Amino acid sequence: MSVEGAGLSLAAGLISVGFTALVFNQYLSRRKPYQLAWSIGLGMYAVAALTQFWAEAYGWDAGIYKLYYLVAAPLVAVLGVGSTLLVHRRAGLGFAVYTAFLFVGFVIAIAGATVNAAFLSAPIPAGEAMPSSVRIWSPLFTVPGSIALIGIALYSFWRTRLRFNLWIGVGAAVVASGGTLARFNLPAALYAAELLGIALMFWGFLASQDLAKVPRAVRAESPSS
Repeated sequence: MSVEGAGLSLAAGLISVGFTALVFNQYLSRRKPYQLAWSIGLGMYAVAALTQFWAEAYGWDAGIYKLYYLVAAPLVAVLGVGSTLLVHRRAGLGFAVYTAFLFVGFVIAIAGATVNAAFLSAPIPAGEAMPSSVRIWSPLFTVPGSIALIGIALYSFWRTRLRFNLWIGVGAAVVASGGTLARFNLPAALYAAELLGIALMFWGFLASQDLAKVPRAVRAESPSS
């Protein structure tokens, strides 16, 4: 058991639970599709982080590992769907259909997969415990999802110079780096990246809410806009 890893994973999980609740509450009041997609993606992030916490405290087993892999691999794509829906509804719907069909196949692949228990003793099993027939699905989610999530946030910052877009983009980039750190078997760096990434994204989200409370005329005169 890694006390440090468990603590970082628990902190990331709790932040993402709060983040999910705030975004989902917005969806309930405004019914915007991008808010629903972000709520689902952030909820998946929370489950992944809390699953890591459980595994650090009690050890990995096949069931917990399958749950972790099921939510960790597609979550960036789901968040990317939300970002795409925000800027271009038709493109966002296309990306959502792509992600949904891919997820159905991914669920079937994981359900029929045999977990290699020899890898579950590693600090971070990453994808090695899954057969290649399952691992091949991961980049189909993460590559387009990262491009959408990070690219749209940074492009929005470049267009608007609103800093919350920068925090969201940088936070998303830090989160996306977690998979690379996992493959290099760097548990402390992975857990720190997950906590820092979700914290930066949450900070950006809160900053965007503060800006939304400022009258439009005042925002237009503000140097940050």
